[in-house]
Amino acid sequence: MRITRRHAIGTAFAALASSVPAFGQEGAVRLAEEVKPGDVFRYDIGLSVTGTMKVDKGGKVEPLPLTAKARHRFVERAEVAADNGVGQAVRHYAEAASESVVGVDKTRRALGADRRLVVAQRTADGTLHYSPDGPLTRDELDLAAEHFDTLCLPGLLPNKDVKPGDTWPIDPGAAQAACLFHGLARNDLVGKLVEVKDGAATFTIEGSAEGVENGAAVKVAVKARGRFDLAARRVVALAWGQTDERAQGPVSPALDVKAEVTVARTPLPAEPAELGPAARAKVPADGKAPEGLTRLRYADPAGRFHMVYPRDWYFVVSTETHLVLRLVAKGEFVTQATVTEWKKPQPGADFEAAAKEFRDATSKQPGWEAEKLLEEGLVPADGGRKVYRLAAAGKQDGLAVVQAFHLVVGPNGEHLAVTALTRQEAAEKVGGRDTALVTAIGFPAKK
Repeated sequence: MRITRRHAIGTAFAALASSVPAFGQEGAVRLAEEVKPGDVFRYDIGLSVTGTMKVDKGGKVEPLPLTAKARHRFVERAEVAADNGVGQAVRHYAEAASESVVGVDKTRRALGADRRLVVAQRTADGTLHYSPDGPLTRDELDLAAEHFDTLCLPGLLPNKDVKPGDTWPIDPGAAQAACLFHGLARNDLVGKLVEVKDGAATFTIEGSAEGVENGAAVKVAVKARGRFDLAARRVVALAWGQTDERAQGPVSPALDVKAEVTVARTPLPAEPAELGPAARAKVPADGKAPEGLTRLRYADPAGRFHMVYPRDWYFVVSTETHLVLRLVAKGEFVTQATVTEWKKPQPGADFEAAAKEFRDATSKQPGWEAEKLLEEGLVPADGGRKVYRLAAAGKQDGLAVVQAFHLVVGPNGEHLAVTALTRQEAAEKVGGRDTALVTAIGFPAKK
């Protein structure tokens, strides 16, 4: 079961001793951080989560105890500055791993050794993460994207002179990033300068916020404490405590959890070798992430097929016989696709005969009443693949839907069936994204 991180508590770092502290008039200090391209930081981030997952079993909600831990150690170089923060950064992870227990099920994940270089950049839809070395898996993306968003740290500050006791509203963009929302609905987070002592300013962030993550409504309460080095003019430590009340979403269960996150941040005087010119040369100079790198990769455990697919598709069920994915676009559940092996490989199989047999089989699907044929024909595909598509409007178990049935035949006679089911009122939102998923399927080379 995929566990998204929800934050929380921490430790502090000793202040650096150089230059003159940023004291303003009448005892005020300037809490503002300017990050410039080329600035480098080392991060050590720890996460601890406890709580309950609520699973619906036959109409009855069953609570399952949940615990999770994660550790991330990486160096990060700012590439593009943004208003009150960082627009793009490149990272190299020395460690990125997590372990979780839900009920009695244990899961361990780690970032692959060949995917430790990661780009993080702000977009209109939030922070985008990808590896210049190739597509990530969903687990690898979660590890790189679900820890505390370091790009938002400067945005948590008031960017002005404040005195102990002064407060400020947290910038909405920083709040959305810190809470890991895909969309922010309400933000009541407030920062406060607590004290100035020994060359550092201690501040807190408290309050609540509401937003959406992967189509699920989330309410959070935050209690955080940070340390700002007045000489270095940097946030050097943050302890972020957060409790979450999450409703069930299209790709995740309901959760009630408490998370504790510690962020230790050290400015580095020189660029580490891992982020040198050779590594940065892999990052597009125009700041545009190549589509092939923003996709995710998947390999069938049985070795029958593989995919490099658009990341707005999420796995919700995976068994030995079928794979179920849901498309979530801008927080909205759009359609569901099921991938299954229709027949065992048949080298030299007649594709036209197989397509006709497949067409007949769709009309006999249990609970399906076709009413109107919308589309039928071949879908362009390369790599020795052939794809037949039939789309029709009708009723599935009495519900008005559009179903798109696909038969994918591989170069070695592999036969996969992919069925996309969509409510009729949402059919126009699918566009060609079900076809994009189907044509992302490939087959292993013949041995």
